[in-house]
Amino acid sequence: MLHSIIDILLHFAQSAGYFGVYFYMLLVGTFIPIPSEILLIPSGYLASLGEKSFSILLLSGALGSLSGALINYFLSRTLVNRFLRDKPVIQKVSIFFREHGAISVFLAPLTPGMGQYISIPAGLSHMPLKKFIPLTFTANIIWVGFMLLIGYIFGEGQSAHKSAALFSLLLFGFVILSVSVYVFREVKKAKKI
Repeated sequence: MLHSIIDILLHFAQSAGYFGVYFYMLLVGTFIPIPSEILLIPSGYLASLGEKSFSILLLSGALGSLSGALINYFLSRTLVNRFLRDKPVIQKVSIFFREHGAISVFLAPLTPGMGQYISIPAGLSHMPLKKFIPLTFTANIIWVGFMLLIGYIFGEGQSAHKSAALFSLLLFGFVILSVSVYVFREVKKAKKI
């Protein structure tokens, strides 16, 4: 059973092509909850066989994620702001995001299940695109690169998916550590004032 699922995923990754990786990751980058590992790990394995270019897969995946994040960003910036702008919760999100948006936009894509949603408060708070785009793209390059590397190094089997789970936990630990350091610095800064 597992072998047939792996074959299906490999066939999907093979037939998707680079535009397919871009489009799939665009969907992952929006609010649609689709796991990126389903396509990226088998694609990394295909790159290890020489059937795909690792660098083009990396660029396609990161640009796709960024495009999906920009869809969320502009939807929340226009539609949600138009209808919910005066709600207290929106105002609180905007205030928080003005102060802590950069770290949030960079770390959220490295946290499984949160990456695609951080662009919504970024859009609500009108975070400048000159900050949003490079932070989001850099975080997505890291995530896509590591998922591809797992497939490249460990193959397409069960060990690759175990490695993906371990990597997700390690990234989550990194995010928690980074947030802790950031909060500590902010609290220390606030005490000085």
